[in-house]
Parts: sequence; C-alpha cells; structure tokens
Amino acid sequence: MNRSLVLVTIAAALGLAACTSTPDTNTSTPSSTTTPPAQVVTEVVTQTVTNPPAPPTKPVIGSFGYGNLKLGMTGQQAIDAKLIGPVSGPGGSCSSHQIIGTDQYVWVSSKLGVASISFTADMTADGAGIGATEATLKAEYTNLKPTGPNYSWVAEADDNPSAKFIFGVNKETKKVVAAILSLHDQDCHN
Repeated sequence: MNRSLVLVTIAAALGLAACTSTPDTNTSTPSSTTTPPAQVVTEVVTQTVTNPPAPPTKPVIGSFGYGNLKLGMTGQQAIDAKLIGPVSGPGGSCSSHQIIGTDQYVWVSSKLGVASISFTADMTADGAGIGATEATLKAEYTNLKPTGPNYSWVAEADDNPSAKFIFGVNKETKKVVAAILSLHDQDCHN
C-alpha cells in the first residue's frame, strides 16, 4: 500500500508541476498549440473629389467670327450667342452692339446680319489687333496689302472667301488703331 501511496503522490506532484510550469521557448520542438493567424484589417475610404468645371475658353477672333459669334448671323442669332449686348448704336439699316467684356463692337446689318467685328490684340490668338505694333501685324498677316483711304492694310480671311481683315495703323506710333473682321460686301460703315 505504501507503494500505491507513493505512486499517487508522484503522479499528483507531476500533474501539479505540469500545470504551473512555463513552456520552454528555447526548444525547437513544435508546441501543440497554434498561434491564431494575424487579422488583416481592410478599411475602405470613400472620398468625393469635385473638380471645378474648367472656365469657358476665351473666344478669339478668326476668319469666320469671334468665338460663337459668326459673320452673317442674324441679329437675334448674334444676341443668342451671348457675346454681345443689346443695341448700343444707331438703328436704321445697321445697328451696333458692344462685345461683352470688351470695348469693341459688332455691326449688324438688317440685310446681311453680322457684317463686321472690331477687335483688340487680346481678343486674338496671335496678338495682332488694336494695340499691337505694325511689326506684329506684318509678322502675323503675311498676305497684307496696302489699302486706303481710311485704313492702312487689308488681308483676305483664311478659308473664308466672304471676309477680310482691315487694319488702321497710326503713322507716328506704328501701332494698330483699328482692326476689323468684315464681310466684303458689308453695308454698315466705310
């Protein structure tokens, strides 16, 4: 019986030792418990990015008109293009309208529609308009021809056989003082 008591005491001591001992981490034997896999946290962030609309492109003078304002448009079509104001000059067979945001004018013929458009250098893509030098004008319009009596130069409009560009240059300052895109047969001014 003493032997049984000794065996029970040894077994109890071993069991107690197993419960209170710490595992040896320096051993290379695999443990019976597995480490749970690391958690992956995925975060979805929704961000609304609003790009402001691009400012409208600045209209420029070309062979057919100024932006959406075209030679030959009726007076109403010209107003609907939203580039000119109401009638600001004499009525009759022709009226003038100021180009919005500029000090330049459009002449509208009751017979021909938009007959001519005056323009400054900053209303062009090439810098040749009222305020430009005569040298800039000659560099940009290689088809200039002398004209008179009220203006200095005329150039046929590229790709528009119905129109021409007319320029007046101050003889002393050599600066452009008049620049007009005009129908050949316009009936509003000389």
